[in-house]
Amino acid sequence: MKDRLANRSGRTALTFVAVLVCAFGVIGIIMLVVRAQSQTNANDTVLLHSVELGDFKAFVTEPGDVASSSNVEVRCRVKSRGSPGASILKICEEGTQVEPGDFLVQFDDSVLQQELLAQKIVVANDKAQLIQAKSNLENAKRTLLEFDEGLYQLELELLEGAVFLAEEEFQRSKASLLHSERLAAHGFITTVQLDSHEFNVKKATKDVAAANRRLMVYRDFTREKTLGEYGAEIDKQKAIGEAAQFTLDLSTQRLSDIAEQIAHCLVTAPAAGQIVHANERDGGESPEVIEEGTMIRENQIVVRLPDLENMQVDVKINESHVNHIKPGQEAEIELDADPDHPLKGIVEKVAPYPFPMRWHGSPLEYGAVITIIDPPPTIRPGLRAKVKIIFQEQTDVLQVPLAAVVEHGNGHYCLVRKRSEWHPQIIQIGTHNNTHIIVKRGLTKGDQVTLTPFRFIKRSELPDVPTEFATDKKPKNGLIKSAISGAAGKAPTS
Repeated sequence: MKDRLANRSGRTALTFVAVLVCAFGVIGIIMLVVRAQSQTNANDTVLLHSVELGDFKAFVTEPGDVASSSNVEVRCRVKSRGSPGASILKICEEGTQVEPGDFLVQFDDSVLQQELLAQKIVVANDKAQLIQAKSNLENAKRTLLEFDEGLYQLELELLEGAVFLAEEEFQRSKASLLHSERLAAHGFITTVQLDSHEFNVKKATKDVAAANRRLMVYRDFTREKTLGEYGAEIDKQKAIGEAAQFTLDLSTQRLSDIAEQIAHCLVTAPAAGQIVHANERDGGESPEVIEEGTMIRENQIVVRLPDLENMQVDVKINESHVNHIKPGQEAEIELDADPDHPLKGIVEKVAPYPFPMRWHGSPLEYGAVITIIDPPPTIRPGLRAKVKIIFQEQTDVLQVPLAAVVEHGNGHYCLVRKRSEWHPQIIQIGTHNNTHIIVKRGLTKGDQVTLTPFRFIKRSELPDVPTEFATDKKPKNGLIKSAISGAAGKAPTS
């Protein structure tokens, strides 16, 4: 009895398992069929596009940076003086609203303060040198005046007195000789005594001549020589004084320059505005950030005070688009910070020459300025934006997505669905934008075209291009081919 119950339980379990497996299999098949059906419907929905008439806008979309059209630029006026620059000790936070005279930046002036103290000592020494030079010059002038109006006359009178004494001695000697000659004639004196009186006369004669010569030399030569020496000393002291004055002027100017540089280390706001640090926002390997400790070069922009009522977007236009962009064209601006509220703009100017190439083979880019019309109060410099510049507009034109167009040979094709079959249709194209292209001939309103033509046809199966549709030259816009190729994808190998 127990064996029969066990066998019956085993068969029941096997039957339950078999039923369960069949149920799961049926459910799986149903799910696969539903998934395939939904996938087919989705593919049909995505792949098909109905050709319609509509408004067409040809535009160029480029990223850019929001900036003010009118900036008060605050530059570093501290000279490098043989160093890389001046480091920032303290700077006002970005976004702060300031009024004229408010604090902006404090540069490190410790080295300048030391130079100022040393230069004050130099100036004091130079003043002492100038005072000494002036004193020496006055002494030289007084020495010349003393000699010319005092010592010279005194010495001249002394020499004239010496001449007078010598002449008087000559007359006395001469009289004594005459008296001695009379005495010698009567034998009262000896010949030796007479010879002595004659010698005195000769000596007195020479003394008179020597005194006169000393007088002549002093009056005619010594005076001129002494006056020349004193005059040269005066000129020398004048030159020394001028040199001392120049030296003092230079040292004083240097002292003034150092004091001025110290004053430049404290920067205040020249006008009212909102502070924007002049950071490099080029996205380079090591962008420079204005903050405490940053080394700033002479004349480098540190802070900008933008006019928030006059704003613009600075964009870089690829060389393939630059010929389409002209001043006065309308633009649509979408801020990354507020994409739900697009702004209106107008092309203000386009640079005539491209930016320097950053590396070999990099694309050429031209700078363009887009003026923002009625900027909102929340806008501020430095925001990133996408700018759509509209360079051509047409109404009620036939257009298809770029993905639906195949370029082959000298013509262009679309794969048109007629009932359940696909037929390649030769078309004549016009202008295009980033998504759509104008069809001048070959399609009509309501035609169904596929966005993935190479899923249904090979390139080798495309027909030849009729003469009226053939294009001997490539389109002027070199991006048509690349845009069509990128949208349609590569064709399968035939």
